[in-house]
Amino acid sequence: MLAPRNFKLVSALAWTLLPTSLAALPAGGTTNDSIIHDYVIIGSGAGGGTLAASLARKGHSVFLIEAGGDHGTAPSQQMPALWPTSGEDPEMSWNFYIRYFANETQGRRDSKFSYRLEDGSIYYGLDPPSNATPLGTLYPRGATLGGSSQTNAMNFIKPRSADWDYLAQLTGDESWGASRQWRNTSSAWKEFTTSQKVHRSMVSTSSTNTSDSWLRVLTCSKVNQNNVTYITGRPGTREVMSNLAHEIEGVEVDTEGLGHLLQRDVNGENTYTPGVYQLVVSTSGMRRRPGARDFLVDTANGSAAYQLTISTHSLATQILFDEKDVGEPTAVGVEYLVGEGLYGADKRYNPDQTGTLRRAFASKEVIVAGGAFNTPQILKLSGIGPREELESLGIPVVVDLPAVGKYLQDHTEGIVLVNSSVPWENDPNARCTMTLDETDPCYTEWLESGTGPYGEAAAPLAVSESEQADQFWFGFAGVELRGFYPGYSHPTPQPSVFTWDIVKLHQAGDGDHAKGTDPRDVPEIVFDWLQGDIGERDLDPFVEGAEVAYRAWDAAPAPYTPLTRFQPAEGVDLRQNLKDEAFGHHCSSTCRMGPKGNTDYCVDSELRVNGVKNLRIVDASIFPHTPGAFPVTSVYMLGIRAADIISESAKKQCDLVNF
Repeated sequence: MLAPRNFKLVSALAWTLLPTSLAALPAGGTTNDSIIHDYVIIGSGAGGGTLAASLARKGHSVFLIEAGGDHGTAPSQQMPALWPTSGEDPEMSWNFYIRYFANETQGRRDSKFSYRLEDGSIYYGLDPPSNATPLGTLYPRGATLGGSSQTNAMNFIKPRSADWDYLAQLTGDESWGASRQWRNTSSAWKEFTTSQKVHRSMVSTSSTNTSDSWLRVLTCSKVNQNNVTYITGRPGTREVMSNLAHEIEGVEVDTEGLGHLLQRDVNGENTYTPGVYQLVVSTSGMRRRPGARDFLVDTANGSAAYQLTISTHSLATQILFDEKDVGEPTAVGVEYLVGEGLYGADKRYNPDQTGTLRRAFASKEVIVAGGAFNTPQILKLSGIGPREELESLGIPVVVDLPAVGKYLQDHTEGIVLVNSSVPWENDPNARCTMTLDETDPCYTEWLESGTGPYGEAAAPLAVSESEQADQFWFGFAGVELRGFYPGYSHPTPQPSVFTWDIVKLHQAGDGDHAKGTDPRDVPEIVFDWLQGDIGERDLDPFVEGAEVAYRAWDAAPAPYTPLTRFQPAEGVDLRQNLKDEAFGHHCSSTCRMGPKGNTDYCVDSELRVNGVKNLRIVDASIFPHTPGAFPVTSVYMLGIRAADIISESAKKQCDLVNF
């Protein structure tokens, strides 16, 4: 098994309980019962975890609050092929059940729609028992140190320049523009141009990694591609990909030529140029996951000068404000509950386990990085949100900010599946037993050298399919993917199946996020996408993409043909079925960035919450639309950029005080 790491994790259970009557302290205050840190950060994912480690490395003291525990040494988090397992592990993930459609009749047309039965078990499908309670469609999120960066599929594709330029145009802050991002010396973008020269000597994400090496592991393109022979060495898969190259790029390629196409750098200058590629994955040279958790642990285990305190099993419940303020409120700390499985989305949730109430205080700022679902929940519970909603719930209004919880965005994903007349041969996984012990040749190979199928992450195949970069596909032969549903992490092997997941990069609808008054309850989340004229236009790329995929499949030679379509099935309305089965897992925009002071937006270009002092947001919720094909890349970059912004702001404040 993998050796555990030791690091400066301060168990929340060791902290002295603050009396519940203790008033929030003004910035810079002290108390014998608490240590005051420069920054208190809620959430340890790609945004919050990256920010916390970066600020600590810049010389600031940081208190990081994470609702989950640390499971970074578990094989399911370290082994790329096991990412679905970590996503359903009760100790590492939360289960949200969301509504993709406000119209429940339409929503229940999804074969993944789930219901709770009277015995407490979950049913999903199109024919629930009459007494089943509708829940929605499963939407898992990471609940562990490192957040969803520890449970995702590790796809690492840079966003489009237009995603950054839009932020600059919207806010009037040119520093967010793509050209400025690339020139920023501490931006992750710089690593895209330098990492390939230095990464080849790196073989693992060890506890001695520096910030730079962690970034280089994440951003290295060529080295972090999967094994191209797992594609070119499979005749049927090779035929399909060659057909797609003809369909999309207008080229005829043999095995060698296809290999050259697939080895192109998808994170190069023409990332979203139509073509066939391999996906880049964020793995180390030894094919281990280097998520935000490693950056945190490396920082906490690093120089004694790094002042990073991590409090796990700590559920943030509200932001605390300086009670002496009579003008604009000032955030001074966070109240949180200590205990395991305290949140309603946790599969271990027990309402009788109430946890222990504690508080953490910040002398400089509080930063929320709970993600697109939980950040607006925390803000609303703290009195920051739409006045009418807060008053209806009896929550005292601190700041009337209508944008909180609104404008929910995602990538809409559509699935097309076919069955070949024969299995797709040369499956590299065929020799794997999944026992994860010495009897499993794939496990011992991965453990010793990082090679083999277990070191492969996500899907090996990628397609950018339109001039407008409106579609980005990923897929695989021998695996059936339908999205997320209870038990998705344990699919039955399907050697004849070929899957394409068609991702529409910009989804036009605006979802909503509603919440009650209990911080342990799960919010109501409704996307309500693919509706009306705009929804019909959003469906067009799915239909067009599916037709291209079918042409490539149908052009494969015997013995693979004839191919049988089974998602959507033969004779089924293609357009309607793609709508029914659509899903997502790249939520964003519930606290979007925009012009300073405009309450139709949550934060300004320096990530400061409108109407509140010393409060910022650093997670995917700040993007006005979901950036790129895989937004985790942008969120990592956001964490790095935020550390620069916040540290520079602190320096300016210090200079003013010392003037």
